[in-house]
Amino acid sequence: MFYTKEQIERLEKYRKSFETAVRSGFARNVGSIALKEIEEVYDEALGSHYSYNSGCSVCVLGFLKKVGEPFLKESEIYRKKEEKEKQKAEEEKNFPPDVEMKALNTNNTEAPKTNKRTRKKKEDGTEQ
Repeated sequence: MFYTKEQIERLEKYRKSFETAVRSGFARNVGSIALKEIEEVYDEALGSHYSYNSGCSVCVLGFLKKVGEPFLKESEIYRKKEEKEKQKAEEEKNFPPDVEMKALNTNNTEAPKTNKRTRKKKEDGTEQ
């Protein structure tokens, strides 16, 4: 994977800009501070500095596409992975394996418990 989970979390606030750039082919005004942060995360993931002209709208669009494509793919992978882990944890929470096995292995040969406060009826239907 290109991005780490922490980098995906840092870029998450720019998701709409990435989706617009990748899917629609245009970029809204992201702002210089946002571009600097996106560039910082991308350089960290790339391992070297990516150079582009931040004053050129075509260059910014290309940069957002370059950053956004792997971001959108990998954020979906991380999301699915988290859902599987949550589902697995939920299943384990509802059905612990050792308790389930004990329930299957016990033979209920004991008589059912009765409430001691109620009176027992004789066979002829009268109470004792």
